[in-house]
Amino acid sequence: MKHSSLPPNPASNARGPALAAGVAGNCAPAGSVPAQGAAGTQTRASRPDLQEHLLGTYDRGQPGPLFIFVGGMHGNEPDGIWALQDLLADLARSQAPLCGRLVCFAGNLEALRRGDRYIDRDFNRVWSEADLARGAESGIHEFEVRAGLLAQIESEIRGVKQPVVFLDLHSTSAGGSPFSIIGDTRQNRRIAFALPVPVILGLEENVDGALLGYFGERGHIAVGFEGGQHQGADTRDNHLAAAWVTLVTGGGLVGKHTPQGKVSFDQLRKAGHGLAGVVEMRYRHHVHVREEFEMVQGFTNFDPVHAGQLLAHESGQEIRSDQDGLILLPLYQGQGQDGYFLGREVRRFWLRISTGLRVLQVGKLAPLLPGIQRVQGEDDTLDVNPKIARWWVVEIFHLLGYRKHEPVEGRLRFSRRKSWASR
Repeated sequence: MKHSSLPPNPASNARGPALAAGVAGNCAPAGSVPAQGAAGTQTRASRPDLQEHLLGTYDRGQPGPLFIFVGGMHGNEPDGIWALQDLLADLARSQAPLCGRLVCFAGNLEALRRGDRYIDRDFNRVWSEADLARGAESGIHEFEVRAGLLAQIESEIRGVKQPVVFLDLHSTSAGGSPFSIIGDTRQNRRIAFALPVPVILGLEENVDGALLGYFGERGHIAVGFEGGQHQGADTRDNHLAAAWVTLVTGGGLVGKHTPQGKVSFDQLRKAGHGLAGVVEMRYRHHVHVREEFEMVQGFTNFDPVHAGQLLAHESGQEIRSDQDGLILLPLYQGQGQDGYFLGREVRRFWLRISTGLRVLQVGKLAPLLPGIQRVQGEDDTLDVNPKIARWWVVEIFHLLGYRKHEPVEGRLRFSRRKSWASR
């Protein structure tokens, strides 16, 4: 199956290794504090056998953002772990002049040792408010893991006055181009659009309980990166490249002091097969019983599909697409509840319009319109009466940054992510 032809990435003019001045601006080299805890390079075929979540830190004592990079949220995705260990070793060896602090974590340690996606529950689906209310004593392995990982991350974040930049590294069971996934905020766009790979919007509307959603809701910059197929030939290198580019665009490194920035950008541009656009998730197929779901073989990420096309079989029934679009994350592994996603390309025109509307803070005027009111005590949440505000409601609120919506007592409740500046 052939890749779809996506439009050019609608990032700012500062693309590539010069990579715009980041969220914290430029900084000068300083005295060295070596990376702590950086492990040696591992073979691609081995499984991580880690005893603690912390992979290592790198801090040269200069003010700047806090970078928190995470790999191995799923046990069958070890490439993020190897890439972060490579990154820490490279930073220590090169003495890169980092502004801020980098902390790297591993996710589900026992699942990584076993090579299984998870033990009891998908570790990247246990970060919703409902699941967080259930403590580690519930007996679910991933709830216990979450308590330990969250405590360490929160100890790093506590009291930080600079932006916090999360990068969550993943891989997929299908082949195809690497891509990034973000909650649709201006601060997330700034980081993700600098990566020369497709950007996926709308995850928060289709998936509940993801790590990115948890930290994004708290106003932090949060970007997910899918580096390629599980343990693919280039997946580890793609993760490492994404990490370097994020350190530059996030304001931790200055491009001219970081030759790895250009090399990494070129690596991702090549891995992206020339695809560099924005895709909005429109549909998620939930799998109730994994053993009863079988994806049609041969799909890769961003393959075009058409309405009526056979995509999978489930419980003896054919599953056909109800729309034209692009297929994402088709399920070709033993565990998982996401059968596949369908998306559509977003034209650059609408991205520019949405950016302009958000810069002008037009969303603040929405409660002045008929049928729309702000939820008391929640500045980023609006209630909409669909009987009054009836035309293109979802699309208009998406442009304003209100991407998550749910029905509440006959009304639609829209919410948007906080930004670091508003915290």
